[in-house]
Amino acid sequence: MNITNSVVLVTSAGSQLGSTLACHFVSLGATVVLCDKESHQLTDTFKLCREISSDVYQFPILDHSLESISALFAFIDQQIHRSPDVLINALTVEAMPNIFDHAASDAFTQNLALIAAKLFTYGQATAERMRQEKKHGVIVNVISHNNYQDISGLDNAASMVTGFTQSWAKQLTPFNIRVGGVVPNLEHHSTHWSKIRDELIRNTEYIVANDYFSGRVMAA
Repeated sequence: MNITNSVVLVTSAGSQLGSTLACHFVSLGATVVLCDKESHQLTDTFKLCREISSDVYQFPILDHSLESISALFAFIDQQIHRSPDVLINALTVEAMPNIFDHAASDAFTQNLALIAAKLFTYGQATAERMRQEKKHGVIVNVISHNNYQDISGLDNAASMVTGFTQSWAKQLTPFNIRVGGVVPNLEHHSTHWSKIRDELIRNTEYIVANDYFSGRVMAA
């Protein structure tokens, strides 16, 4: 895929991961749409991207429901008159509580449920739009951790991303929609965040640009 001529939608664009991915694809010449529930961080990312290019749009989303995502797509149609060619689902994983910490179990369960919901709803809505328009699109699920000193919970999220990526690729290949995933390498979690970030970005770009990549997850 020619990234320069693409419309790229980045979720959780206000997060550190989402912001770095957004700025990178803006620098490659893509038209980038940013969305996030955290409006202040979203605006910060928008300002950073606008220093690189004017082809950047932001949409503060109320939640991750299909109704809110439909409003997001309506905004994209109105502003750009083209639907996304690329979805980058950026996700940040929280540390997992100790198995004996009963007080924290509900919070962790809710966090995993949120990751699954974000993966599925954005992926479903984007894939449906790509299929309707017979667009040769790409969906990339990318995860990072908010604390590389304690990466507990990352393996659970990585397994989830792998499962979604492989199952979606089987379903979407007949429609020429590719699906890939990028996760941090658990064996090298002590590496400085900047190096991990660079690898996450490089691998995400590779998946988008490589027309033969689908159904696999790369470790950064």
